[in-house]
Amino acid sequence: MNKVILHCDLNCFFASVEMLHHPELRDVPMAVAGDPEHRHGIILAKNVPAKRKGIKTAETIGEALKKCPELVVLKPNYDSYEYFSEKVRDLYYEYTDRIEPFGIDECWLDITGSISYFGSVEKIVSGLLSRVKNEIGLTLSIGVSFNRIYAKLGSDLAKEDSACYIGSLDDIRHLPASSLLGVGYHTGEKLKNYGLYTIGDVAKKPLPYLKEILGKWGESLYCYANGYESVPIPRYKEVTEEVKSIGNSMTSIRDLKDMEDFKIVLSVLCDSVSARVRAKKMYFRTVHLQVRTKKLEARTMQMRLKENSDLGKDIFDCAITLFENNCDFSIPYRSIGISVSSLSFRKDVYQTSLFEKDGYSMKQKKEETAIDTIRERFGHYAISSLRVLEDASLSSFIPKSEKEIS
Repeated sequence: MNKVILHCDLNCFFASVEMLHHPELRDVPMAVAGDPEHRHGIILAKNVPAKRKGIKTAETIGEALKKCPELVVLKPNYDSYEYFSEKVRDLYYEYTDRIEPFGIDECWLDITGSISYFGSVEKIVSGLLSRVKNEIGLTLSIGVSFNRIYAKLGSDLAKEDSACYIGSLDDIRHLPASSLLGVGYHTGEKLKNYGLYTIGDVAKKPLPYLKEILGKWGESLYCYANGYESVPIPRYKEVTEEVKSIGNSMTSIRDLKDMEDFKIVLSVLCDSVSARVRAKKMYFRTVHLQVRTKKLEARTMQMRLKENSDLGKDIFDCAITLFENNCDFSIPYRSIGISVSSLSFRKDVYQTSLFEKDGYSMKQKKEETAIDTIRERFGHYAISSLRVLEDASLSSFIPKSEKEIS
């Protein structure tokens, strides 16, 4: 029996939640953005009236207000978004325990084992659409297929409060190759340079050819296009109860055009992540860096340490190394995310050489722990590094109050 996978995507999630709190904004252009008081940041979500005015996600507040001066801009309320996200996931859990979150507003559901109980795939899909709308006040787009990649593509194609079924490659072979999960701007342009414009073009190419032009990513893309992706969806509690990573991300109020700008934002994020790790009395072994350019091209990198750590300096040094080895400033950056994984409650025992200076530093641990104590007692801004103070416009945010990756 083929699996039946759903991809459920909450429509205009941030804006939809805000309209539950502010019903008077349903019929007026409204958007959620990073810093409405100072008109900095980018549009994170918008309602239908704002969309009709040409407002686009990821454009700056200034650009949006030029198009629509009467636009109501609200600051994001992440606690509320987390609350409603959990309510929707609890509803999903009534249909299946195979649930994999993909961000705060999207989830994959494996309903293969639930079909006989509920009667049919259609009954499950219509039940989800109806209940999320009537019981919670939000709407979904649902993609239905036999694997995660096609299901995700289905939800992208589905209209608001509706579903799209993808049964085979024939249903999607005409779509642009950029429609596939993970195909960003540069990969899409590279495929075009080789005459690969559609999903069908990619699917019919031999695997060795795709690996030759795209490296290891070529193998994944071959599987994605042909519908061979078969990663199982874990049980929901297995995903949510175990802390697998800790991190923070931040969208800058302006483009980050050089390394000094990058280091200012990075310092604040690394301080926050390491403080959260120490608060849980844990240690990390792997550092992940996520960057997004002003053109919304994203890149994710990671590095594994020789020994585990709980120090912000180690996160910072790893992130700088990753960036310098993989990125440049040909296109300015707008968003940075830092996270750590391979978490444990015990410190590794690691034998260092007398001549090595890059091992775990107890002196650094004392310094960072002292900073934690000062901030807990006197507030976050009671103490800061000189680098952070070089540009208050970039560093004047408290990451713990921003969206967390965890």
